[in-house]
Amino acid sequence: MCWLCTYQGEALGSKLNAFVIRHIGIMDMHCIARQVSDFLLLNEPSAEEATKDIVYEHIAKHMLHPRVRLAVMLRQLLDFSALLQSSIIISDAESCTVDKSNAELYLKVINQIMTLYKADTSGMLFADDETTTTTSTTTQNANTSLQM
Repeated sequence: MCWLCTYQGEALGSKLNAFVIRHIGIMDMHCIARQVSDFLLLNEPSAEEATKDIVYEHIAKHMLHPRVRLAVMLRQLLDFSALLQSSIIISDAESCTVDKSNAELYLKVINQIMTLYKADTSGMLFADDETTTTTSTTTQNANTSLQM
């Protein structure tokens, strides 16, 4: 069972979820998962199964906060665009050709990436808790380490 899902209504679970929401746009998800897992394993006896992989799965699959979902989608699209970009030009010993269908798909993916960057999450479902988790800590937390 996912510790963060089980205890998200508790003070520590809420605080850790707020940490994820606050840093998802500026930190790598694996780094966030490692910091949350390390903190839990050191400080919470009931969280012995909160490994980095379990916390990563919580972030990537369980969290529904719009900032988290958009960040996950954005990272997936960025990975996909890199894959597409590497397959656009087909070269052999004598010539180079452009794969038109991959080029068109690449441009569509880039357009979707730009759309996600412009998304305003403030009016989305679950975004109302963002005001309580980020406004008071934005000015205080210049670093991105987990401090509880």
